[in-house]
Amino acid sequence: MNVKMTLRRNSPKLLTILAAMGTVSTAFATARATPKALLLIQEAEAQKGEDLTALEKVKVAAVPYIPAVLLGSATIMCIFGVQMLNRKTQSSMTSAYALLDQGFKDYRRKLKELYGDEADKKVIEALAVEKSQTVYINASYLTGPCDLSLEENSSKPVLWYDEYSKRFFTASLEQVLMAEYHLNRNYILRGEAVINELYEFLGLEPTDWGAEAGWAPMDEGMFWIEFNHIPAKLDDGSVFYIIEMPFEPILNYDEYY
Repeated sequence: MNVKMTLRRNSPKLLTILAAMGTVSTAFATARATPKALLLIQEAEAQKGEDLTALEKVKVAAVPYIPAVLLGSATIMCIFGVQMLNRKTQSSMTSAYALLDQGFKDYRRKLKELYGDEADKKVIEALAVEKSQTVYINASYLTGPCDLSLEENSSKPVLWYDEYSKRFFTASLEQVLMAEYHLNRNYILRGEAVINELYEFLGLEPTDWGAEAGWAPMDEGMFWIEFNHIPAKLDDGSVFYIIEMPFEPILNYDEYY
């Protein structure tokens, strides 16, 4: 992970830490400045021979409070910076998801309008099932290669449905488990992973947005990408398995964290 990506990903966290430190530092600087300011006011009143006006007290006591004012201003800027980053991230995520969802809805609506519901169903079924390519995955560790691939799959290909990319494909159970394992391996060793890596391990075509949608560990504790395999049936009774991710990838994940 390069320094630039790390800073971008953790910028809200860094600004929050700086804001917290700034709050404490401002209070400390204010506490230190108060005795100095009172002493300056006493000296000024002694020289004048009478009490100072409110405006005169402000002018005399302003200098010791300059560090506290600067720290307070910087703290406020950090707080506003965090809010701006959060709003920018939420806006970009909402726009991207809305664009994808609207495009799919427009396509389905136009297809039904031109050719009817039955044609829409047949086209979707014909396009949906994608045959995964055989992928031999290998990696390396400290003392040598690491290869869990099998020459032949011991189980026959079955029908899967990826809930995230909304597509069917056929693959063996070993191939799916291997892809999920190696995605998590990259995630743990590298500190980040994108959804297109999973599709490449499965032998599927990557998605247009899959290089920007991914995961990165958070303080809250998402240190492993979980998968659920949920059995389901088509209208004709054929069994397939839905691949569900309880924690789906996030678009522009490197800016979100």
